[in-house]
Amino acid sequence: MNTTPRTPAGSREVWQRPFVQAHQKWCDDFVIELRLRDVPGPVIGEHLGEVEAHCAETGETPSEAFGDPTDYARQLHESGSPEPVSGVWKITVLSAAQVLAMLVGAAAVAPWARGERLSYNAVQLACLGVFLLVLLSLPKLLSPLMRHPLAVGLPLAALVPLVAVGAAAAGRLGLPAVLTLPAPALSLGLFVVVGVLAFVEHRELACDGDGDLVTSPFAPVPGAPRVGERRRRLAALVPSCSVPVAYLVLAAVSWVFA
Repeated sequence: MNTTPRTPAGSREVWQRPFVQAHQKWCDDFVIELRLRDVPGPVIGEHLGEVEAHCAETGETPSEAFGDPTDYARQLHESGSPEPVSGVWKITVLSAAQVLAMLVGAAAVAPWARGERLSYNAVQLACLGVFLLVLLSLPKLLSPLMRHPLAVGLPLAALVPLVAVGAAAAGRLGLPAVLTLPAPALSLGLFVVVGVLAFVEHRELACDGDGDLVTSPFAPVPGAPRVGERRRRLAALVPSCSVPVAYLVLAAVSWVFA
């Protein structure tokens, strides 16, 4: 006979907690700030559990007891930083590599259709480098972007089109090419690279959903819906498949209008 106590059916995710639902805005801001600092989900759940226990004991709201959620999250992280999960940076690097490969590979389609080679001058390579740096810096920019959407968002939104226009204009200046590549091999090869990176990104996103959920240290909420593994893996397909699909669309348009 099995005498092991049975765990109550339900979800341990913090979003099912009545306390979190009652103070949704404060908890959302708190979790987002810690997520931006790459704090593991279970550690975030432990901090929320401490907040809930304190408020249940004192009768205070989170704002009354701990003040601004962003400031409190920053204090917790700086006072005892856990080992980061590095998921944000992994996904950022994978996504940046996919986007860069897509831009170069799709740009090679038009020269391929015309029987030419793909060439880049120094200005075009510099524009690609700036664009790659912007993509890689997004995890650092997310927090200030959310706090100051206009002051940070508008320059960032203007920078990307300026880089694209600069790269396009540089191609018409007659500057000498510093890099020349075979267009067919580059276009097909980079599509394979994008596909492999998309597969790795999907696995990374699906694994993060399994082991990095923001869970509560308290008993599960009975009857709370649980997000199944299959649903999480399907949700991870959307971001991981978007770049390969965009690659095919850009390549088709470039071939038609070459």
